[in-house]
Amino acid sequence: MSALETSVPIPLDLRKQQILKAVVADYTRTGVPVGSHALAVHLATWSSATIRNELANLVDVGYLLQPHTSAGRVPSDLGYRYYVDFLMEEEAVPVAVRRQMDPFFSHAAAGLEETLEVAARALALATDAVSMVTAPRALGARLKHLDLISLEPQHALLLIVLDGNLIRQQPVALGRPTEQIELSALAQRLNAALCGGLACEVATMGPPAEEADAPMWSMAVTAISAIMESVDAGQDTLVVHDGVRNLLHQPEFGDVGRFQEVLDLLEEERVLGEMLAAIESDHGTRIMIGRETGLEQLRQCSLVMTTYRVGTQRWGTLGVLGPTRMQYSQVAPRVRYVATRVGDSLSRMLG
Repeated sequence: MSALETSVPIPLDLRKQQILKAVVADYTRTGVPVGSHALAVHLATWSSATIRNELANLVDVGYLLQPHTSAGRVPSDLGYRYYVDFLMEEEAVPVAVRRQMDPFFSHAAAGLEETLEVAARALALATDAVSMVTAPRALGARLKHLDLISLEPQHALLLIVLDGNLIRQQPVALGRPTEQIELSALAQRLNAALCGGLACEVATMGPPAEEADAPMWSMAVTAISAIMESVDAGQDTLVVHDGVRNLLHQPEFGDVGRFQEVLDLLEEERVLGEMLAAIESDHGTRIMIGRETGLEQLRQCSLVMTTYRVGTQRWGTLGVLGPTRMQYSQVAPRVRYVATRVGDSLSRMLG
């Protein structure tokens, strides 16, 4: 967890809050550092001198930055965090945007990957950012069936089937020569004892008192639970993204090197998968700003993420990536809206 996430925010009085909120709004809209004269137009209650003093105070506590001595101010990551946590007023998803989403979700897709691609396109359009969607995974995969198939005298192929008909297989060392008839008998006993269990339940299932070959049982249980834990950890997460061109509209990515850094990360599906899979299924909307992501390539980006549900046993993650100068009050509710539509579509398709 980053220092921004663990530090206690410095409280602000009402005037400083309103000025910080106005700076965020103005800078988000224009991308130009905000000066006291521009703020005085919108905050007529206070003079330019008063606003200038308050801007200086907000710089001192770290909520604003002053790029140059004579320039206006811009929000820091800490300032955006304060805004998101305490000042942001979310905007309802406009009817026009909801109607814009309807064609994406009104027709049944041919398969899971096509549905994820459609969802990614819809989310990128709704937020004008880079979208990312992961395939649904089980809320703790349950074992449906297993088999042990002889490969050679001391090795076998462990094949397991999890909820959703997810199949995984892995070679295992047996420790001694073992015939197929013995492997089949062991698989039958394991099925009777383990089927329906979660990874944590399988891992603690020791051999019954009547088990003739406790070492072989323990070996199989260890391998089975490891595969299930790997699935639960999201190591196989499929990530679909769209809207990379949206970054090119933002002045923050006019620098080719900076844009290439982000583009390279988006092509690293493993990194994205691990980051998105770490979002808890009931976490709500999570906003990570700048260095809170823990990735140097995203130091000037923000992520807005949430989860979607498929039935009661599966969930996935979706979110958007854009500059820290993001319209969080619009993006967050739109991400949640698309998540609901994605969940409904996949629930109909996957049952």
